Amino acid sequence: MAVNRKYLILYMSMGCLLSLSAIAQKSKRSEDREWKQDTIIGNNVFRKHSNWLSVGGGVAKNSKLANAQFAGGVDYNFHVTKEYFQLGLFLSGDKFGNYNNYQFHLCYGKRIESTSVNFSYFGGLSTSVFFEYIGSKPKDKSVNDIGFYVNAQLIKKVKFDIGIGGSLFADVNFHQSVIGAKIDVYFSGAYKGKVE
Repeated sequence: MAVNRKYLILYMSMGCLLSLSAIAQKSKRSEDREWKQDTIIGNNVFRKHSNWLSVGGGVAKNSKLANAQFAGGVDYNFHVTKEYFQLGLFLSGDKFGNYNNYQFHLCYGKRIESTSVNFSYFGGLSTSVFFEYIGSKPKDKSVNDIGFYVNAQLIKKVKFDIGIGGSLFADVNFHQSVIGAKIDVYFSGAYKGKVE
């Protein structure tokens, strides 16, 4: 009995698609199990893929100014299902407590975590309120602008849920660019309790 070549190709294609679908489902189940697994260190249980808060300070260079400035920021990093997001505040000024640039950002990113290191990078939209300068003097009226913010952070964990490290960042809008580096402290919500 002769099988039409067209139908044979169709059946083989469907078989390949079904096989690929089964492999993808198995891989997804394995990834889901890994995502939900806890880490046990000593007598303590820690949740993998937990949210974290980072707070830091450092230096920034504003494209409109000749001198470097103090930079500070706080970021809340969280996940929705398996996707990571960052909600943060960044500010800079001539010195700590004297700021001329306030920026808020919402970003999407990726995270690579082990028991000793947390590495993440994010990019997204920012909104800034700042004072433009005439020479070295700020104008009286503030400017609001929307821009793009990126950052990358590398943390060395002191414990699974506490660490210290550094980050590089850049904020770009139509009026100015601010780039810099910070030393960050990392606090994770990973601790679940003692082993029972």
